[in-house]
Amino acid sequence: MSETLDLPVALAAAPFEPLGATVGSVVEQISRALRRTEIEPEWVTHANFIDADCPDRFGLPPSAPWPVEQSNRRLAVSVERGNSEGWIIRVDLIEFVTDRESQLWKSVPLIRIKSLSRSQAWAVAAVVSRMLDID
Repeated sequence: MSETLDLPVALAAAPFEPLGATVGSVVEQISRALRRTEIEPEWVTHANFIDADCPDRFGLPPSAPWPVEQSNRRLAVSVERGNSEGWIIRVDLIEFVTDRESQLWKSVPLIRIKSLSRSQAWAVAAVVSRMLDID
């Protein structure tokens, strides 16, 4: 049976407050924290790594302020298979949008992390979830 890896106690207790930070600085803080563990992923990047000017499709740019959670917008962490190999850990902003007569949920990409194994991907997702106070 595989072992679930988690942040060492000292890192798990370390304060992490993304409020007032940029997407790029939050990505860097997460990347540094993961490098100090035994579950270092292949890479950690902001979702809009091509720097496209369409945040709804490609994600917020690294210079954008980290989104503030509200009653109709929350962070979500998920794990999916990668396109060619490995696994992708996604951090997205999920937002309930009301537009005249329609109501829908919108997902805005924030962070992408690559792992080569499924168990490592879920361990990384657990660490990121704890760091961003999602769990």
